Amino acid sequence: MTPEIARTELAKFFVIADLASESPEMFSAYIDAEWHRMLGTKEYRALYRDAVGHSVGHVSAPGSGTPSWLGLYHERYGTLPCVWFADKNGAVDRELYGRYLRNRGGRLHSDDAPAEVPLIVTWDCQPTTNDGDDFQTASPPETEGSGHLT
Repeated sequence: MTPEIARTELAKFFVIADLASESPEMFSAYIDAEWHRMLGTKEYRALYRDAVGHSVGHVSAPGSGTPSWLGLYHERYGTLPCVWFADKNGAVDRELYGRYLRNRGGRLHSDDAPAEVPLIVTWDCQPTTNDGDDFQTASPPETEGSGHLT
């Protein structure tokens, strides 16, 4: 697992956040750790500007369940890579990832295939647009030279 892989998926996550009707849930501890590392840096500003063209904040929003945005990701990018199932150190939960691949990874195409088993995960945060209409209180919009987005 590399930070570059996490940043690539974080950029995709920001695109999904722009497309989704509700704020998507960040369930990858590895991608989230890279997100935290990058917050407030020039590198972060370049990432979100290249991905979606505007500031993307970070808000604490713990929860659990089936991520609301998986269908959008599948339509736009295909199967989630294993980094989505990695802990903060990059160790992949192979059992959970295998279950995802069997049930949500687009491999069940025949009429005889069993029904999908929901992917149940936990998360700690979500993106925010910092535009004042988010469902949770967020930091003010970032300006050039400002500190961390939280």
